[in-house]
Amino acid sequence: MQKVTKQVMERLIEEKEEPCISIYMPTRATASSEAKKMSIQFKSLLNFVKKELLESRNMDSRDTEELLKPATSLIGDLVFWKNQKEGLAVFISPKQFSYFRVTSPLPEKAIVSQYFYIIPLIPEVMFNEYYYVLTLSKNQNSLFRCTKGSIEKIEIEDIPKSLKEVSKFKESEKVLSFHTSGSDASGAIFHGMGESDTEKKNELLQYFRQIDQGLNKYLDKKSKSPLLIMSVKELFPIYREINSYPYLLVENIEGNPDEVTPDVILKNAWEIVAKYFNRKLDDIIETYHNWKGTGKTSTQLEDIVSASYFSRVEQLLIKNNVTQFGNFDPEENHVYLAEEGNGQYDLYNFAAIKTISNGGQVYVLDDEHMPDGENIIALYRF
Repeated sequence: MQKVTKQVMERLIEEKEEPCISIYMPTRATASSEAKKMSIQFKSLLNFVKKELLESRNMDSRDTEELLKPATSLIGDLVFWKNQKEGLAVFISPKQFSYFRVTSPLPEKAIVSQYFYIIPLIPEVMFNEYYYVLTLSKNQNSLFRCTKGSIEKIEIEDIPKSLKEVSKFKESEKVLSFHTSGSDASGAIFHGMGESDTEKKNELLQYFRQIDQGLNKYLDKKSKSPLLIMSVKELFPIYREINSYPYLLVENIEGNPDEVTPDVILKNAWEIVAKYFNRKLDDIIETYHNWKGTGKTSTQLEDIVSASYFSRVEQLLIKNNVTQFGNFDPEENHVYLAEEGNGQYDLYNFAAIKTISNGGQVYVLDDEHMPDGENIIALYRF
């Protein structure tokens, strides 16, 4: 089953054909009796959706049954309900049907709209950007592309596999090498009986430079993906000397990567990278406080809805579980607030969709983490 990624979010955002049905519910891995209860809960949510389609959208009953058929088939699938995580998200439209088991608790909610309701999924991806881990030793090196819950080894050409490949002394030549100065052996000059610390470091620098050059051909600097090093203590400062990738983290995983599995690498990496992503949010909040009163921020929903549509929002903070129905008329540049129904949609969700589709970042935060107790905050590009 698919994981929730930025690409998944983008696909949901791009859906244009109505109706867009979003169903959320809390779940858990459980035994048969509890699984049955969850299937009943899901059936109740589908019944609500069916009523909305028939009564509010005047859909034909046959078309309604056909649209909901993939979701309806899940009701009696006890194997499906036994294998849940913390939350289930289901999305249905005339062109797509998808569901996601997520590791974060979700509210119980069913929404029929002209847009998929994505806000409950945003916490799954807002700190789930790609980052890279370079495992570095004299014997081998590997690059891994990671998210919070996944790790994938990346094969890169033109990177030496080990220090041995670039060493000026091959194993077979390390015992002794010499050249003769003069006509007899008494003039021989011997080398290789013991490398100096300087020579060893220079070999490491050459090895690391070739790795750095190969990485920079692969890593996209525009994405600003952080790079984390795993190595023994003495290698990391040497690699930092030659590093030219601008998003190398100053903290590293200390240890011998030759002796650990990818799962262990992922666990240790996330402990460090999570702090990096949290600092990014802290920086956004600090910028908000610095910019207040300058016209570069807003806490007014109507202004933010308009700004998000016209690609002005760089970062958007939304309090979890807030709702305001209405619609936006781009020709008049006017936001109409309303009660739920009558063709309205959730404006917080609309602002999130437009911000993401225009290249901005969206964070959904609990009440205690929202600055100044606001429901929504935008930092503008211009």
